[in-house]
Amino acid sequence: MLYSKLFKKDKTLEFHVIKEYEDRDGGDNLIVRVELEENPDAFCEWRLPDIFCYKSYGFSEDDTIKIKNYIRNNEMLMWSDYRKEMKNKNA
Repeated sequence: MLYSKLFKKDKTLEFHVIKEYEDRDGGDNLIVRVELEENPDAFCEWRLPDIFCYKSYGFSEDDTIKIKNYIRNNEMLMWSDYRKEMKNKNA
């Protein structure tokens, strides 16, 4: 599910919520994939709720920090929107 697009002066970041899963302790987790629209080979994947980047290719450290801040500021909205989308698909 495409969550949002973030437009910067020279690049566009696409945020996709790609999956929800339950960890071994029974907690819910989301996987968020961030892609650079101008370069489809540049991506990173984040695990929520702990906002951990476990896979990254093609992003600078500054980009990764900015992405982390964006996710931190919008995490609750991502969860809410994803759950609404899944509820609508199942209805």
